[in-house]
Amino acid sequence: MNPPDSDPRLERKRKAHASATRTKTLAVVGLIAGFVLWAHLASGVRVFRSEVSSEPGWERFRADYRINHFGEDGQFVRAVQNGYNLVYYTHKYASRFTRKTAGDRANSCAACHTAEDLAYGFVNSDRFDPKLGKRVSFEDRVRWCYAGSMNGFVPTIYDPAVRDIRLFARAVAHHLQLSEGALRRRD
Repeated sequence: MNPPDSDPRLERKRKAHASATRTKTLAVVGLIAGFVLWAHLASGVRVFRSEVSSEPGWERFRADYRINHFGEDGQFVRAVQNGYNLVYYTHKYASRFTRKTAGDRANSCAACHTAEDLAYGFVNSDRFDPKLGKRVSFEDRVRWCYAGSMNGFVPTIYDPAVRDIRLFARAVAHHLQLSEGALRRRD
């Protein structure tokens, strides 16, 4: 009696199955590669782009706050630029977290906060808040603004809509040479 492995019919089935598995694998890899190429090169969807749109006022802000100190372009500069867009054009760049529209009087973070306010908020963040009885981070305060003042939804603490506002505030604090705990002078 021959062992089951030497049966020619079973051997043909194994080879056919292995060939079909390879074909399916190559097809799935091809689909993924095709999607990635389409997403980055042909989709036109803003989410798939690493560039950040230049909104009115960015170039002046960039010059006034010496953002070029961090380089002409790069991940940090793009994040600061996205933070600028989020602060001054919240209704456009964080629309998924706010119910405010361009028609609302106060439709952006800049309606309540200046760049300097955010910088001072940044250097004084991550402190114990006696009213709340716990430590409150800068990111938590930004998230509360989205939910409260912007009448919207709370993003995760790691969302670029929170992270880039922190980097924006950090760049302004760097320009103002603020150290941790710096207080605004009253004139």
